[in-house]
Amino acid sequence: MTELTADQDVVRRYLCDQAPGSRVVSARLTETARALVAHQQMPPQVAALCQEMSLAASLLTSCLKFEGEMTIQAKSDGPVSLLVAECTSDGQLRTTAQWDPELSATTFRELVGEGYFAVTVDPKQGERYQGIVALDADSIGGCMNQYFYQSEQLATEMWLAADGTSAGGLLIQRLATEGGHQPTEAAGLDTLKALAHTVLAEELIVDAGPKLVYRLFHELKPRQFEPWPVYFGCSCSKARSARAIRALGAEDVKRLFEDQKEVRVDCHFCGQVYEYDQADLEWLLSDQPPGSDTLQ
Repeated sequence: MTELTADQDVVRRYLCDQAPGSRVVSARLTETARALVAHQQMPPQVAALCQEMSLAASLLTSCLKFEGEMTIQAKSDGPVSLLVAECTSDGQLRTTAQWDPELSATTFRELVGEGYFAVTVDPKQGERYQGIVALDADSIGGCMNQYFYQSEQLATEMWLAADGTSAGGLLIQRLATEGGHQPTEAAGLDTLKALAHTVLAEELIVDAGPKLVYRLFHELKPRQFEPWPVYFGCSCSKARSARAIRALGAEDVKRLFEDQKEVRVDCHFCGQVYEYDQADLEWLLSDQPPGSDTLQ
């Protein structure tokens, strides 16, 4: 280990010489944590949940060798009816939520009620995969661990914490191996998990990165790899927003423009507003996608 500092907006992977067959992944969001929710005027408890969802997405995406996008979603009948976080294979993060404006609940179970929790991997090449579990754990981290347990994947456990300003997380995962010393590898994984279970939420938020990993696992001789930067960004565009209008169908689009001179589409992820007026109506009703000179 070299610089024993907390990380800033990166995900970092480690292998421990004394715990072969498993890896440790840490993530800490600072400026990115704030940028993810800054424009959405979320209540603090909702902002923290969105940041934890974003942590989970970044930790998982860093472990996958693919080009594409990962989406984590919680949909429920509670006052926070929707939580979504997306991470691309180049580290771009975005998140959003839907909540009751009269929200007063504070605990996770009160906030989300009953529903489902879904993890979707959408590679640029290959088949889309989605796993769904019931939304009945007591935290975002608990939902992720329930998903790992029920989906036939490598043994994985995750710890997440956020306070609306910063966020930090850890992931412990068994590596895919052929052959090897299985009893030794299992013991190493158990040791890593036992040590990780001692971590406090405040430690994750403030110290995640080399500082926390050394504190928890130094006796297992962790070796760190190059950090993977993550950042807030959005893939929305006027053309993509137009597709949401076109999806209504020709008759509904016509009625929409009869009732108002201008139609506005807001991106919930980044706050960007796209406007369409009567001059846009022709191509909105057309079967052909807009040309490069159509959208201004």
